[in-house]
Amino acid sequence: MDIVLLPCPNLRRHPMRSVLKPCHPLAVAVGASLLSACASAPPANVPACTGACTTHTAGYEWAQRADLQDARVCDRYPSPFADGCRDGVEDRNQLRPGQRGF
Repeated sequence: MDIVLLPCPNLRRHPMRSVLKPCHPLAVAVGASLLSACASAPPANVPACTGACTTHTAGYEWAQRADLQDARVCDRYPSPFADGCRDGVEDRNQLRPGQRGF
């Protein structure tokens, strides 16, 4: 990871000009890691699968019923179910292209 020094405002400003000093590299690295952790966390408010959560079909149907938009939620389940869940999320998101990011 490259460390980039970003300008941070100096609290003691000269009356005629603004003086900037570089931020501490550790502060920049910690801030960047916190932002990436928040961006990569799956949504927490998704109802858990109950019943037979093992087959591809069950995963697909659960994703459709739960109206999932983030396939990372599927990673907490066994492989065939998770694969079906991801397929269900992908199909659901294709029906709503305007609601996705860029």
